[in-house]
Amino acid sequence: MAAAQSKTWNIQNYILAALGGTLAATAIVIMVSAIFEPARISFVVTHASRSTPSYSTGVWLNLTVSANAGGQNRTKVKYESIFIDLVNSTKPTGRDKVLAEVDAKALPKEYLPSPSPISVNASALLIDNSTIEGFAGDQANIRGLTVVVTAQVHFKVGVARTRLYGIKVFCGGVHFADVQDNPSSDATVNYCHS
Repeated sequence: MAAAQSKTWNIQNYILAALGGTLAATAIVIMVSAIFEPARISFVVTHASRSTPSYSTGVWLNLTVSANAGGQNRTKVKYESIFIDLVNSTKPTGRDKVLAEVDAKALPKEYLPSPSPISVNASALLIDNSTIEGFAGDQANIRGLTVVVTAQVHFKVGVARTRLYGIKVFCGGVHFADVQDNPSSDATVNYCHS
């Protein structure tokens, strides 16, 4: 009779088995999360200038944004798209944001190992007087513009590819130096934050 009772499970055994299974599943989820943690990507505005085209009216705002995926050596990154907006939050009326055209051909088509810095050029043509004054006038150049970088990336850890991640960072106080006044002028480095 005693042998028959020892072979059957009572409620305490079921509870202990459930707790053990939950603990094992939690440990597996934590390990997988640590392995598939995406790399950190830092963005920096490394060049900003403005110029007036000789063939038309308007002002070009040109900039270069560098991105570097740091972190684990086994993590690779693929930039699917990058969008850059120029924002003047000090302008009380009128247009406060301009989309800069990004040179999409500069984006690598393959996964890059960490760390792998890339640079992307972008430019915005300002045509009407209100926009030129708001984004390239004296007041805008004193305070600087905010560059908003939005990137969509995939990460790859080993052979596993992660979901598409959206990253948005802000680079404040970017000054666009006038190329006609000083051809060798360049912007100071502006680090971006999320």
